[in-house]
Amino acid sequence: MKKKFIYSFILLAGLSLAACGGKGKTVESSTTAKSTEKTSQTAASTSKTTTKSSTSQSSTKSSTTSETKTTDSQSAVKTDSNTPAKQAETVLDQLNKAFPNDQLPQAILTSQTAEYLTAATTSAADQGNFRILYYAEDHGITVNDTVVNDLQPIASFEKKSYASNEEAASAVNQIIDNGGSQIDLGYGITGYQQGAAGSSYLSWQEGNWSLVVRASNIGGEVAEPLAKEAVAYLETAMLPAPQTKGQISLTASTSDSYQNNSVVWQKGMIIYTIQHFDALQALKMTVSTNK
Repeated sequence: MKKKFIYSFILLAGLSLAACGGKGKTVESSTTAKSTEKTSQTAASTSKTTTKSSTSQSSTKSSTTSETKTTDSQSAVKTDSNTPAKQAETVLDQLNKAFPNDQLPQAILTSQTAEYLTAATTSAADQGNFRILYYAEDHGITVNDTVVNDLQPIASFEKKSYASNEEAASAVNQIIDNGGSQIDLGYGITGYQQGAAGSSYLSWQEGNWSLVVRASNIGGEVAEPLAKEAVAYLETAMLPAPQTKGQISLTASTSDSYQNNSVVWQKGMIIYTIQHFDALQALKMTVSTNK
């Protein structure tokens, strides 16, 4: 009986409002839209809370060919995404606190005014061996958010510990090649260029660092311009000092793969590796570990 009475009351109210120009229908539609909007916001809020309450650990691509992904059991760390610059500052601060025993890169983005930085990390429980993947997107994303599993990294930083200094030095895989034609790279540095298997390689030495630029002959690429640009940059910037060996491998080709360029150096029984899709940014990222 109560239900019938309520339905009758609603029907009478609806007829009365309709007689006043259909305003009752408009109010009902507006109320429904607001209710739907609140329900949607509540669902979004619940989803975010679920993501942020995950346990702390995200994984990155392994140093081999396998890749592990961030799962629901791994945590997303909240970041302040008011602006790209603020987002980057917050992300770097969180990473520095997570891995306090190492000097992490402080320059990753190619354009900090237009890109939001985020990252995914392996467990901070192992301070002797870890990896960080960096991402640049057009919107803010929390650190270790599972959404990065479907995104393309722009760079990586890895620390790996070995049993001895000798084993670590061997893992650098330093390339020293003084064969081929000589090329003046400026600043008193001579490079040596030779070709193999459709590519040309331009190598030179700077202290304990060995550097090489690879260019594809098939694509009509030339190694010399990038090599000269790298030499000029390193005249004004200081790389970390390898204990005995360091290897920088750059490519003249354009690629969105973060493994396109690499910088590897030894510090005692530890090997640090930086990779970046942009050749010069790989150098800048490495230099920023001194800051």
